[in-house]
Amino acid sequence: MPHVVRARAALLAALAIPLLVPAAPAAAQTPAANADAVLQRALESRTKGDADARVVVFEIADFQCPYCASFSRTVAPAVDQKYVTTGKVQWVFVNMPLHTHPLAWHAAEAALCAGVAGDRFWAMHDRLFEEQQAWGRGSNPGSKFDEYARGLGVPMKEYRACVDGDQVATLILQDVGSAVGAGVTGTPTFIVMKGQEVVERLVGVHSAEDWSRVLDEALR
Repeated sequence: MPHVVRARAALLAALAIPLLVPAAPAAAQTPAANADAVLQRALESRTKGDADARVVVFEIADFQCPYCASFSRTVAPAVDQKYVTTGKVQWVFVNMPLHTHPLAWHAAEAALCAGVAGDRFWAMHDRLFEEQQAWGRGSNPGSKFDEYARGLGVPMKEYRACVDGDQVATLILQDVGSAVGAGVTGTPTFIVMKGQEVVERLVGVHSAEDWSRVLDEALR
């Protein structure tokens, strides 16, 4: 939970996303509290890295964006290995499904619901970008998303309840509104923060070497 609080605090500063109140104990939960608990799990699942990292990167992306897929496949693994898994940087994914990509919203729901149901957001994130061409051109992407979730070990009853009930729609809408409010106009966009200060904003796909320069500078 601490890394959730840190990520949400940083999101509030960077993108003006409101904090969610902690969920009530299960026995006392109201429908509103249950909804907050779902959104908390979604927030937690899409955040990775050390809660005490001095630098936080917000990746604002669209699952149907080919440039976002390129970053995920070719650059992100090296950045993740060098900075996120080592505890130097915390990484937060922010959804911005563009109107030009009609399936991006559904893919965002699939990834967040995989996180809600089985803490598998990042695994689903990777699979969606790896298979972007397959589901993006298919006639029934929902069945592909189900296939991916099942293959990743996501509990399907909880996953389908999340998707069918649009349980993460509020979070996606918050993401979009906040990204637009922060002046983001395209994907992928990356906001690099140190404490409460935005130290860098990158747009598009940059090399691992460029990322090393930016993050090393931010970590000094």
